[in-house]
Amino acid sequence: MMRMSSPSSSAAPPPAAHRISPLRLYTKHSKPRHRHYRLAAAVAASTRRTGRRSQSWTPPGRPGGAGSIWVNPSAPPRPGAASRTLRRLVELDDLDAALRLLLGGPSTATSTPAAASDSVPEPPAVITCNILIKKLCARRRLADAERVLEALKASGAADAVSHNTLVAGYCRDGRLSDAERVLEAARASDAANVVTYTALIDGYCRSGRLADALRLIASMPVAPDTYTYNTVLKGLCGAKQWEEAEELRAEMIRNNCHPNEVTFATQIRAFCQNGLLDRAVELLEQMPQYGCTPDVIIYSTLVNGFSEHGRVDKALELLNTMLCKPNTVCYNAALKGLCIAGRWEEVGELIAEMVRKDCPPNDATFSTLINTLCQNRLVEYATEVLGKMHKYGYKPDVVSYNTIISCLSEQGRVDDALKLLNSMLCKPDTISFNAVLKGLCRAERWCDAAELIAKMFKEDCPIIEMTFNIIIDSLCQNGLVNDAIEVFELMPNYRCTPDIVTYSSLINGFSEQGLDEVAFDLFRSMPCKADIFSYNAVLKGLCTAARWDDAGELIADMVSKDCAPNEVTFNILINSLCQKGLIDRAIEVYEQMPKYGITPDIFTYNALINGFSEQGRLDDALKLLNTMCCQPDTISYNSVLKGLCRAEQWKHAEKLVTEMLRKNCTPNEVTFKYANQLFVSNRTG
Repeated sequence: MMRMSSPSSSAAPPPAAHRISPLRLYTKHSKPRHRHYRLAAAVAASTRRTGRRSQSWTPPGRPGGAGSIWVNPSAPPRPGAASRTLRRLVELDDLDAALRLLLGGPSTATSTPAAASDSVPEPPAVITCNILIKKLCARRRLADAERVLEALKASGAADAVSHNTLVAGYCRDGRLSDAERVLEAARASDAANVVTYTALIDGYCRSGRLADALRLIASMPVAPDTYTYNTVLKGLCGAKQWEEAEELRAEMIRNNCHPNEVTFATQIRAFCQNGLLDRAVELLEQMPQYGCTPDVIIYSTLVNGFSEHGRVDKALELLNTMLCKPNTVCYNAALKGLCIAGRWEEVGELIAEMVRKDCPPNDATFSTLINTLCQNRLVEYATEVLGKMHKYGYKPDVVSYNTIISCLSEQGRVDDALKLLNSMLCKPDTISFNAVLKGLCRAERWCDAAELIAKMFKEDCPIIEMTFNIIIDSLCQNGLVNDAIEVFELMPNYRCTPDIVTYSSLINGFSEQGLDEVAFDLFRSMPCKADIFSYNAVLKGLCTAARWDDAGELIADMVSKDCAPNEVTFNILINSLCQKGLIDRAIEVYEQMPKYGITPDIFTYNALINGFSEQGRLDDALKLLNTMCCQPDTISYNSVLKGLCRAEQWKHAEKLVTEMLRKNCTPNEVTFKYANQLFVSNRTG
């Protein structure tokens, strides 16, 4: 093997005939040596003469010796030195020093020498000052920015950009009266141009003062340009003033200020966001008349709009007729529509088309697929998509994993969720562990839950309040309130503070166990503000214990603290009253629901129908069944059937079963139990 010798290795010198000495090289390429010595002697003589002339003068700050031949300390500063210093300070973002230099101050960096104090001050550099104004406005130091403008005006150097920058700064800060004042001053000094007016118009639009924006654009002494019109158009579209927007675009055309791609994109985007898709397509078709070509962004907006509003066929039509090459964003928008519609075969075909047309799927593509598949409980397909990402050069991120893990856990497939957690190609986060933990707790696999938490510690994954809330809520729902309290008491050890979710879970657990007094005490002593969930949890305990006066006071407290009762509140009251046989009081509560803007749901009706049936008030039960605001379900019919069979009203019962089947309400075991009684009665009858 060949080895390279190191630079220090002793190699044989080249033959003398091939060596070139430094001396010979210098002689070959330099001037004659005697000229060099002659030049050196002249420089030395000049230095000696300068030294003799300067013997009587000592430079300031030096104890003695010859003066410099390069610097004259008594000379005035070089022209433009202050401007260069100012520019450098602005570049370094040292705005305070820049202001001191420009406006004067006790710690000005470069003071004018006494010898030059009578000279004319150097005018500030307008470009540097304009940048300074812009930076001060960005930091909301608008008073300082205006001082810079005044300094420019005093020197006669202020230009339109100076005024425009300050007007825009005041508008961004919402100080429109100051912006108007600066604009008026600019107009008086003939320094206002179309950009100045457009800046104030933009401020009006951002503040919702569209009438002022329209007034200003109509009274401008200079002709508005396309950017000015587009600014107002955006404001009108944001306020959904569609007719005014159309009139403004027509005015643009009349004033020979043709709309551009931004004009059309602004309106098309607004139409799509508000479901006015056909009007958006009309605008798309008008673009060529004004020399405008739709770009990929406009097409993506339209395709996405049609997909989100369920018109996926139109989205696909647009995708296939684009005047420019579609990109991944366009394809992803169409894929979203196919996924929402559940047209999975076409999803696969579209992805194949993307690859074929050299527009491969990206992270957003896979995220859309995984999210939609999981929302439709097609977790197997979502897992398959996850496994194919690497073929396209993408690595699944923690969000994609968490989506699938949560779906598996929600479906009770906690072992599959745990397996996926352990095989993740990226580091799992707290959300990953919490999703599996929820599934384990629901399955009452407490030992596995403990092992999972130990793994969180091992992998340095922080335990947060949500982790504790999952465990506490699951323990309470399974009647293990004492264990939940033990977990609750551990929270401070892990720097976790119980929140309203924690307290609501415990209160609900106490209420479910009949410990209404404990639940009520905890509710009154909790350090955080009560919400609707905590109120409903304690209400459940009070109603179970038939503490109706306390329940009434609690609801009054809810209303006084701006926590209005919801459907669950009324259903707790109505169901409890019906279970206690107080059906008339339950009806009174039911009649109060519209006053709170609440519509009874299936749980409300089922509680009342069952209450009537239990008391043998079958006419009331049947009347309520036939006047429900929602479709009755199997429980609704079964509640009435129960009462009819008890009263041996077999004909009415038979008629009700027929109606139930006619309305495609699937019977269950309870239905068959009553149907069997009906069959026996018909045979014996």
